[in-house]
Amino acid sequence: MENKNHKQSIRVISGKFKGRKIKMAPLNITRSSKSILKESLFNTIASEVIDSNFIEFFAGSGSIGIEALSRGAKSAIFFEKNIKSLRILQENLNDICSACDYEVFFGDTFDEYKRVKDISNAIGYFDPPFSTRDGMEGIYNKCFSMIENLSNFNLIIIEHISTLEIPNTIGSFGLIKSKRFGNSTLSYYKEN
Repeated sequence: MENKNHKQSIRVISGKFKGRKIKMAPLNITRSSKSILKESLFNTIASEVIDSNFIEFFAGSGSIGIEALSRGAKSAIFFEKNIKSLRILQENLNDICSACDYEVFFGDTFDEYKRVKDISNAIGYFDPPFSTRDGMEGIYNKCFSMIENLSNFNLIIIEHISTLEIPNTIGSFGLIKSKRFGNSTLSYYKEN
């Protein structure tokens, strides 16, 4: 019997790994970004992703970072704290882009991100789990605090619940654009 909480796979949308299947973690652990949202994201950052160091915080199955590698990112870093998601992430990386330059950190993103130093030309993608709602805004406030401590990032993208009021500035980053996709919104920040 098929587990209805498990979406088997999605596909890489474009680039050198176009059409390759990305296995997904069970939906009760993680949720995948909608294809329309992902397509819009990469249309928006098309030229910026090339030769960037792409960091996917709260990686889940790694679909955003893998898409970035497919579209020309020089390297990718993934952060994930759920062991089941981590195993699927590692399978996806081994199956799709084993020859790519990537690194995976296991543990709480809010602690582990400090291990990444001396990175430049970076794009940071934040998609904290909506279900971690310590007052719902709590997880986002922790993300904002984390972003305030980042340097050498060209661009920060936050995928967030659409009802969240986000700040116009976070540390040295200023909001340049937001686009809504139903319950999810992508907000883009550039360093001022």
